[in-house]
Amino acid sequence: MTLAILIFWTLSFIFFIPLMIQPLSLGLMILISTFFLCLISSLYISSWYSYILFLIYIGGLLVMFAYVASLSPNTLFIEWNGALLYFMATSILTYLYINIKLPITSKATSSMHTTFLIRQTEGINLVNQDLSSILIALAMILLLNLVIIVKICFFYKSSLRPFKI
Repeated sequence: MTLAILIFWTLSFIFFIPLMIQPLSLGLMILISTFFLCLISSLYISSWYSYILFLIYIGGLLVMFAYVASLSPNTLFIEWNGALLYFMATSILTYLYINIKLPITSKATSSMHTTFLIRQTEGINLVNQDLSSILIALAMILLLNLVIIVKICFFYKSSLRPFKI
């Protein structure tokens, strides 16, 4: 039942995203839908996987917010009276779609369900022990690239330069 509620709210927020006009409200809707998707993935796969996915989305949203905040003018939130009607309609349709009960007719579906339950209890390994040195080297290369790009942007006063007060 918890999974159905999470899927219901996730789909409702995803259907609501095209109505967002301001960048701040759009970022908030993406953040909320990402949070619900990470909750769903933590129920299915692993809590560590969903935590890493959430951190990656937050990092991407912060970078996008920095660019959008510097480029877009300050706009006021426009009140749209049809938003509540649209949200209610998508919520009802999503709820009806989730609560449709389909009977299990084949053995393949039931075997997939048992395989899923086994994988859910044992978890999925995120890092292979044999490839951990490659992962550490990749992280060091990315950190080095980050430092180099910040230094280049600082010296040439290009985009992403620090603000002078």
